[in-house]
Amino acid sequence: MEKGKREGERKCKIECAIRILSKRLGKQLTEEIKEKIRKANEKTLDYIGDNLLEITIEELKELLK
Repeated sequence: MEKGKREGERKCKIECAIRILSKRLGKQLTEEIKEKIRKANEKTLDYIGDNLLEITIEELKELLK
């Protein structure tokens, strides 16, 4: 049960980040980058979440290599 809850929270965090980044970055946020965000590890997701309002597309690409 706890594992399912954590996975649900992770999914929500990812999709919220993608929505916000999509509004900020527009078409620069490609489907490829969105998929990399969905597959990112927890540390990377935390960094993206903490920097949603400042992160640039270049930083995002570098982070998700």
